[in-house]
Amino acid sequence: MQNLIDAKLLMKVFSKVEQQGVAVDTTFGKGFELDGMTIASGFDGYDLYFVADEVTVTLGFHQKYHIDAKDEEHIDRFIQRLKRIEAK
Repeated sequence: MQNLIDAKLLMKVFSKVEQQGVAVDTTFGKGFELDGMTIASGFDGYDLYFVADEVTVTLGFHQKYHIDAKDEEHIDRFIQRLKRIEAK
């Protein structure tokens, strides 16, 4: 498993999903969805949320992130989805 996610990759994907995605309501508030990736930002703009493949990643201040996932396989699929979206 590639256990490190590049914070720059997360920010690039967030921007792409925000620009090209469809507006949706999430558990974190208003957000966007593109190709199975749902994103939202915290009320203060400091936290970014990514949800896909049964994984939730929270990117916070100073590019620190927290991964909530059941297992490594889900994380691997999540990372592959990030890379596919970035490559579009």
